Amino acid sequence: MELYHWPMSHNGRKARALARHLGIEVEEKALSMQDKDHKADAYLAINPMGQVPAIKDGDYAVWEANAVLIYLAAQSQNDLLGQSAQEWGHITQWMTWQSVELSPVVVPLHVENYFKRVRGIHADETRRDAAMEKLRALLAVFDAALKGKGYLVGNRLTVADFAVAGDFTYAANAGFPLSDFPNVARWLESVEALPAWADTTPPQIG
Repeated sequence: MELYHWPMSHNGRKARALARHLGIEVEEKALSMQDKDHKADAYLAINPMGQVPAIKDGDYAVWEANAVLIYLAAQSQNDLLGQSAQEWGHITQWMTWQSVELSPVVVPLHVENYFKRVRGIHADETRRDAAMEKLRALLAVFDAALKGKGYLVGNRLTVADFAVAGDFTYAANAGFPLSDFPNVARWLESVEALPAWADTTPPQIG
């Protein structure tokens, strides 16, 4: 099984971390964005969107980060996909929330507060402030959902935690206001304590 990723990608990180957490033997293939590996015909045959991560398992390929997580979790007997239809419903709820609501907000903050800063580029303050306002609203929802719980679903680790945690990869660098959301901060500490999560920390830039 081949797992294609970019070392700086928060979406690639969560797939790599889950594979390592489960002990799945995958060949990690790091793509170079600078060399446009993700736009090469060979890679577009695997993922026509030209994004990471993607899995190639024999003649089978799957892309979109959360779909990759589900495929990885289904490779062995575990509780990461839930123990009931109700838990699966909540897992897919939070994975959808991450991709539809959270990700479009955190990516601009990664760019404006971190990537531009380390390159000496002035941030687009209007874009940054609008994203931060939206992030605070989303973190309020997330914080309330985590009240009295260690993890998102079933009070144990599931693919939902991996899915959402990816978006917090650059939380410190991008200035996420986690001190105002103690349940989120506590949850993130739990995820970051996982050896597989620590092992997939992206290289620092700047």
